[in-house]
Amino acid sequence: MTSGAINKPRVAGLIARYWWLFFIPALFAFYLAFVSLLVEMGKASDPDSQANIYFETALTLAPWHSDAAASYGSHLRAYAVALPAGQERRDTLEQVLSLYEQAMKGRPLWPYYHLGAFDAEYLLGRPAGVIQSRFDLVTELAPNERGLDRNLLELSLYNWQYLRPDQKQWVAHRLQKTQGSIRRDMLDIIRELKAYNLNLCLELPWKLVRRACRE
Repeated sequence: MTSGAINKPRVAGLIARYWWLFFIPALFAFYLAFVSLLVEMGKASDPDSQANIYFETALTLAPWHSDAAASYGSHLRAYAVALPAGQERRDTLEQVLSLYEQAMKGRPLWPYYHLGAFDAEYLLGRPAGVIQSRFDLVTELAPNERGLDRNLLELSLYNWQYLRPDQKQWVAHRLQKTQGSIRRDMLDIIRELKAYNLNLCLELPWKLVRRACRE
């Protein structure tokens, strides 16, 4: 009798005994697909309500899911900025920041999560040291990521009084190198903010901001 004839019944017996193991990859794939579906449903839902059962269920099933945490943070941010100043707004923004920090645990080097945290910290009125540290993190993680330009430059202008001189120089350089459409939008923001912070006109290159600051 050959060894193959001896092994075939043994293999068949193992398959019969442990058949359920073949379902594990399929179950795991279904689990991932279901969580992803919940996230997409959460993204498509109405931001006018604070609670979102889709994101909450996704994070209950997969607390490690960075996209679910960041997407829920974005959802709550849209809800929070529509609220009047007060404790509910602040509590919601604290939750937004917490969700972005949760997302960072899964993807600590993804700069867009740090940018979301930067936005939450600005809205919460965090002190200069916190703003400067977050700016450093974003620019160190992605010094040449042009996809960050619009939001990072806008946040930098709103936080101008909190930035260090070297950070202001970085912003000035980036403003001159970014896409023309983004630069025009940033100059519109400077035009609006100059009444509250004239240093934007005094500390940014005059050739760049001259028209915005004169109007």
